[in-house]
Amino acid sequence: MKRSDLFIRLMTGVIFLAIACYGGILLYDAVANPYETTVAVSYTIEETLPAEGYIIRSETVLSDFSPSVLPVVREGEKVASGQAIAVEYFSTEALEIASEIRSLTMSINQQSSAGRIDDAAGRALILELSAAVHTQKLNKLDEISLNIESGIFAIYTDIEILRSRLAELESRNINARTIYAPVSGTFSQVVDGFEHIGPNVLRNMTAADLHSHFNAPPGTYNGGKLITEFKWYYIAIMNYDDAVRLSVGQNKAVHFYGAYQTQVNMLIESIGKREGEQSVVLFSSVQGIHDVAALRAVRADVVHDVITGIRVPKEAIHLDISGDVVTEHIFLQTSGYAERVDIERLPAGNPIEIGDSYLVRDGAEAGTSLRVGSIIIVKARDLKHGAIVG
Repeated sequence: MKRSDLFIRLMTGVIFLAIACYGGILLYDAVANPYETTVAVSYTIEETLPAEGYIIRSETVLSDFSPSVLPVVREGEKVASGQAIAVEYFSTEALEIASEIRSLTMSINQQSSAGRIDDAAGRALILELSAAVHTQKLNKLDEISLNIESGIFAIYTDIEILRSRLAELESRNINARTIYAPVSGTFSQVVDGFEHIGPNVLRNMTAADLHSHFNAPPGTYNGGKLITEFKWYYIAIMNYDDAVRLSVGQNKAVHFYGAYQTQVNMLIESIGKREGEQSVVLFSSVQGIHDVAALRAVRADVVHDVITGIRVPKEAIHLDISGDVVTEHIFLQTSGYAERVDIERLPAGNPIEIGDSYLVRDGAEAGTSLRVGSIIIVKARDLKHGAIVG
């Protein structure tokens, strides 16, 4: 019996040593012969140029109303000439009556919606009443009848009371006047005092002119305004080195920041002369005027270029230096062999780092076998073209 125990212990020790040796061999092989790969994936970056300026529109300021003006159209809504756009109340009593009319109207609408819901519930109660009569469960008749009365009929009584009060208020002279649009346009309640700066003053405007126009103290108005043309402008101060990369007549995506965060396709109308390190660039668009109706000073990024390529880890890139010529290449795992592929980092002449990777030109454009889905060898020992890997 003792011999059996000793034999088991010896065998256990031998097995443990074998496993430990095998693990050590694997660890040594991983350290001495590292091999790591990654899958090639497509990646897109936008090259943007910063800008800061003002939105200019053709605008007509409405009369300077009293603070008791309540618009009846939404911000950015298109209105026709002669359309009612606001109501002005000339007394506190008139404003209170108007507020109560609105409150009553909302309550009636809500009660009507609740009534429609109770109609369905009422039908269920009536079916329940019919079933109670049919099955002779007379003890439930009083309870069901009470539910029907309180759950359905009472709500219509409440609505009739509200409607009666609403009709009474609407019949009274509330001392107000309706304001109509003098021209067609897009309505905005925001008036900042710079509405007089229209598209006619934008040509050949310098950065100094721009600062002069918008540094003046703005006026104050309460009446709102109408934007009378769909075409609007963004006049921006840009770094001169960025501005000269643009061309008049180009269409560029402009991404606005702040309260209005969106991207608009805009036409470059003009590029001003150099003023120190700055230049004024004028953009225009006929899209989304209702979205920018309330905006004036905004920052933006002009999307100069959209670059798509393949993301390659820095560690996978190898250099060949021959005199003053430096070429770069990577290795792909192709059918169990290492395949050398020359690469070109993007953008050309000014490559951008993406974390621990670079963007390189797709092989479909560069004439190589590098494609999305290719296996890129990141680490390997004695790596060369044609070597067996994997």
